Amino acid sequence: MRYLSLLPLAACLVAAAPAPTYQVSGTIAGPDGGWDYANVDADSNRLFVAHGETVATVDLAAPSAMTTFGPAHHAHAVVPIPGSGLLLVTDGDTGTARLVEIRTGAERATIKVGEKPDAAIWDAKHRRVVVMNSKSGTVMMIDPATATVTGTATLAPKLEAAAVDKRGVLFVNNEAQNLVYVIAPETAKVLGTITLPGCEGPSGMAYAPKADRILVACANRAAAVIAPVARTVEKTLEIGAGPDAVIGDATHGRLFIPSGGDGTLTLFADTAAGIVRTGVVKTEIGARTGAVDPRTGIVYLPTSKFGPPATAGGKPVAVPGTFHVVVVKPGKAA
Repeated sequence: MRYLSLLPLAACLVAAAPAPTYQVSGTIAGPDGGWDYANVDADSNRLFVAHGETVATVDLAAPSAMTTFGPAHHAHAVVPIPGSGLLLVTDGDTGTARLVEIRTGAERATIKVGEKPDAAIWDAKHRRVVVMNSKSGTVMMIDPATATVTGTATLAPKLEAAAVDKRGVLFVNNEAQNLVYVIAPETAKVLGTITLPGCEGPSGMAYAPKADRILVACANRAAAVIAPVARTVEKTLEIGAGPDAVIGDATHGRLFIPSGGDGTLTLFADTAAGIVRTGVVKTEIGARTGAVDPRTGIVYLPTSKFGPPATAGGKPVAVPGTFHVVVVKPGKAA
């Protein structure tokens, strides 16, 4: 009975743990071009951004300038391979994933994947890269040591992001069908699907190890929290408009969802009691993806300034000469 009486107190202490505040501290300017996913390589202390026909990079030891290397072909994802000095880049226009040297940009290997490869993640448990081919609806597992595809799961078009839980099981979003595929890690066999009530157009996804939950960004200003063992949506939480990524910071127990439609960054805590929404930071319109530095907790969000649409009903147009990365730094606990 003594142990049972401590449980409510423990839950209160977890819920009451102070959350760090975050604020925009500046920007890093770069050359024009589109952008998609970003990533931080802890080995080289560099930020990488998939930047249209190039890859943009920032030395985080002196983050005052941005350089690029390439060519790329509508780059979507940039995935550092720990301990290798290599970066995997997905090229949407050529249906390839390329391994390039992080420090020089020199190409080491080109791997044929599916049509319109988009998001990709590093699967640390199996030491491989998982690539989502949006148009062909396939997921491919790549061994960077041999530069070969070691497994393929055939799903359906409009695949988005993925996450791997502590058991090594793979979860992949389908934006058009509002569901998540559950994939066996060794066989690439589909184990089932998870429907997403209250979540329309799922895009970004990340695993929260303390909570043992998966956070999914949805286009209807919601984030779905998935219980991976039960394969159900536990709850939905409010976020901003126009998200495209979920950024996980396992080192500090944080998650972030940048929403480019209204220029907000929604903050979450990863706790043993679950995923908790802790606040919102005003960022900039267009900042819909990003990366976190696991050592400092600083969040980097690529975007541009925007002018009016070129045609009635069209999308806003990026203003030339304004591409930059928004820097969001953690402060003292609130």
